[in-house]
Amino acid sequence: MSVDDSCDGLFLARISIGAGNFRYMVSNPATGEYTLLPHNGHAGNDSIAYLGFDSDASTEGFHVFEFAEDWSPPDHRGIQFQVVTQVRIYSSKTGAWVAMEPKWDSQVSLCFGQPRVFRNGCLHLIGLSCFDADVFGLAIVDAQGLKWRIVPLPANSFSGFIGKSHGHLFYVDSDTSLTTISVYTLSGEIYNWGVCHQDDDCIYWKLYKCSNVIPNKESLEVIGVHPHANLIFIAHSNNQVLAYDLDRQESTVVCHLGHTYHRFMQFFPYVPLLSCLPLDGGIRLVTPS
Repeated sequence: MSVDDSCDGLFLARISIGAGNFRYMVSNPATGEYTLLPHNGHAGNDSIAYLGFDSDASTEGFHVFEFAEDWSPPDHRGIQFQVVTQVRIYSSKTGAWVAMEPKWDSQVSLCFGQPRVFRNGCLHLIGLSCFDADVFGLAIVDAQGLKWRIVPLPANSFSGFIGKSHGHLFYVDSDTSLTTISVYTLSGEIYNWGVCHQDDDCIYWKLYKCSNVIPNKESLEVIGVHPHANLIFIAHSNNQVLAYDLDRQESTVVCHLGHTYHRFMQFFPYVPLLSCLPLDGGIRLVTPS
C-alpha cells in the first residue's frame, strides 16, 4: 500500500491487487473509517491521483481524480513531454468512475511532487502548459469534469507551492535560496466560468504577504501552509521542519525528521477530521470490526 494524497483529514492510498492492478482506498485515521473504491479499469502505474474533499461542505462527499499520462509527439525542438491524456473522476455520491479526455486549452504536464488544492468544488494543480511557450500555470478542473481552465502563475516556475489557508488558495513564490518569500491569493473572479479572462496574471492574483529574509538557513523547501494562520512550513536539509511566521518574520523548529531529508520528498498535511462523513447516496466509510 502506498499513500497518494491527503485532503482535509482524509487520506488516499492505492492497494495492489496483483497483476499490475490496484484499487484506491479513502480513509479517515481519526475515526478508523475507510472505503475501498471500485476498480476503474486502468492498469499500470502511469497515473497520478489526488483526493478532493472539503470538510466545510462535507455533505458533498469526496472525489478522486486520476490523471493518466503519456509521451507527447516531439515539438519543434524535438522535445517530448509526459502530458495528461485521460482523466478519471470518482464521486462518493454515485460510487462510480467517469472517464474523459482533458479539455484544457493546451496539453498539460503535471509537476511531480507538487501539491494540489481542492476548493470551490475544483481541483487546482501546478502544471506545465506544453506547446505554449512552456508556461507554468495553475490547471483547474471541477469535480464533474465540466469546467477546465489554466491560470498563469505570478512566477513562471515549477518551484512555487500552492496551499489552502483562511479559505483562500495561496501561491507561495520564493527565490532559489529562499531568502525572499511572496504569498499571493487567487481571485474568486476566476470561477466566473462564463467570463473570458485576459492573459494577465495581475487579474488572477493579489499579493498577500511579502517576507524579506529567513536568516542562517540553507537548502530550504516550502512543504505546507497553515490552514488558519499566516504560517508556512519549510523543510531544511539538516532534517528539520520549520514553521515560518509571515507576520513576525521568525522561524521556529517544529520537529526533527526521523530520516534523511531530500528535495521533492512528499509531505502530506493532516488536520484530524473527528466527525463521521454524511456521504448521501454513495458508498459510506465504514469502521473495521
